Amino acid sequence: MFAKRSTSILEKFEDKDIIRAFVGANFFGQESLKLRQVRGNGVLVLTSKELYFEMWTPNRVYRIPIHSIIDFEETKWHLRKTKNRPLLKIIFTNPMGETDSAAWIVKDLDLWINDIRNQMAKKK
Repeated sequence: MFAKRSTSILEKFEDKDIIRAFVGANFFGQESLKLRQVRGNGVLVLTSKELYFEMWTPNRVYRIPIHSIIDFEETKWHLRKTKNRPLLKIIFTNPMGETDSAAWIVKDLDLWINDIRNQMAKKK
């Protein structure tokens, strides 16, 4: 079930647009949405324009434009949740102009951080 869903998510992007993708990223939530949100798995995609996450179930989409990313960090906690593994935490300006954050467990965290850093540098 999730293999088909992951394929349909990745098909939304032209291959040349995908810098990095991870099927099975574990989403820890968006800070501005507080503690009562569903944590879940899905597909995380980095392009030159955005960090895109689509959750498998419930079907939710989160988009963070690269130009909105303020910073990023490795952490073990987000919204009082942990799996005792390093998380990719993205700090960004949300559409309301407020500082916000979101976090995921991803494979190859160092590569994600490096690729995000490179995309941010290109937008300056």
